[in-house]
Amino acid sequence: MKIRKRRPDDGVVAGRAAMRGHRSLKHVVVVDEDVNIYDDRMVEWAIATRFQADRDLITFRERGSSLDPSADEGAITTKAILDATVQPGEEERFRRVTQ
Repeated sequence: MKIRKRRPDDGVVAGRAAMRGHRSLKHVVVVDEDVNIYDDRMVEWAIATRFQADRDLITFRERGSSLDPSADEGAITTKAILDATVQPGEEERFRRVTQ
């Protein structure tokens, strides 16, 4: 999902909102406005350049889809938010180089 980040925790807040909006969702990648979410390469670029797993990966366990064969009893599954957004004020440092 693409957001216009204004506060440091907006990526996680948006990811949790997406999970609440669609309970079957297991993974959400949150990116900034400059990333084309319809271009897999750009999303992968955002993950490669803006995401650090020890800082930007949020996992939690909750009920998911009853159709998920990897879920535990009661459809309890682990969900993940990958916050591949830039912190406010750091945009220039993370600008994509184009030719």
